[in-house]
Amino acid sequence: MKINHIVEDFSVDSGGVRTVVEALDFNLNNTENKSIILTTKANKGDRVHLNTPHGKIAESWRYSKGIKQFLEREVSNNSINHIHGVWMYPQYISLKLGAKNNWKTVFTPHGMLEPWLWKDGYFKKKIYFDNLIKKNIENSSVIHAITSVERDNLYKLLPKSKRIDIIPNLISLKNTPKIEKEEIDKKYILFLGRIHPIKGIDLLIKAFSKLKSNSFTLKITGKKNNYQEELKKLVISLDLQNKVEFCGQVTGNKKYKLYKEAFAFVAPSFSEVVGMVNLEAALMKTPVISTFQTGLLPEWNKNGGILINPKIEELTLALNEVINWSEKERDERGNLLNSFVENNYSWEHKLNTWLDLYSSL
Repeated sequence: MKINHIVEDFSVDSGGVRTVVEALDFNLNNTENKSIILTTKANKGDRVHLNTPHGKIAESWRYSKGIKQFLEREVSNNSINHIHGVWMYPQYISLKLGAKNNWKTVFTPHGMLEPWLWKDGYFKKKIYFDNLIKKNIENSSVIHAITSVERDNLYKLLPKSKRIDIIPNLISLKNTPKIEKEEIDKKYILFLGRIHPIKGIDLLIKAFSKLKSNSFTLKITGKKNNYQEELKKLVISLDLQNKVEFCGQVTGNKKYKLYKEAFAFVAPSFSEVVGMVNLEAALMKTPVISTFQTGLLPEWNKNGGILINPKIEELTLALNEVINWSEKERDERGNLLNSFVENNYSWEHKLNTWLDLYSSL
């Protein structure tokens, strides 16, 4: 099979979508199949077919005529187009051409059509969705949902869809670095990810302020932006300047070292589709507090992790439980969660689910 992955932004700044697409492409190319990535933005050294937009208007929609030309030239009825994301030109033109030419198409919205995300710019999104892409999405050979919650929401939005399959985000065991845990001066709780209101970081700071412990600090790691300034003001208002640290963006082995040495990792998102940070932390044998709204399997709660609703009261209770763990209990929970993720969310155990989906087309 030949699979063309279409994504408007494959750069590091695109976050979790890059992580997922890169891993899928890598694993497919390690089989007898051929996989390529078609994008309008990437980093130096990325192995992609790059078609860069020209001009501010083009950049805002990631418009590039090279995307259409590539699809018309390279795609045949024997190819499979796997479209990642929703709102930009590469998705629009891929869906349109796919419907017109009856191409085999897999559409993955990556959680971008979840109800929480419609709150921002609702009317603009609704007009665009209803008039430009809805019909063509429904014409896709298969829509891919990452969680059962996302699948149910997609059926409501796209009632004429032919088929919606669930495959969770997966993580590679082989490509996860081996990091030794070192002794640190002070225990810390870690958040790592995009600094955005949807991630529930303000809830984390408020819940952390209610803890009656001076032995823990909170580290917030992610690329600096305007919202971070709001969070810093919140930290000051709660008199937490000496207990909360903003670490900036961290990548590579430094990121995994932060996971490894954290007493616990917390991702209190309002909406997510199996955030990769949860899986990365678990593979470092670090216990993870996350939310039911991330779509993680409910068994997460019975395998070393903690699932809550994104509410201050529930998060405060969970954090209080964590800070009262012994080192032994913390490590036992981390080992248990590590095994759970290996069995349920690893490429090594679940690659065949993707091969079966593509083969069924």
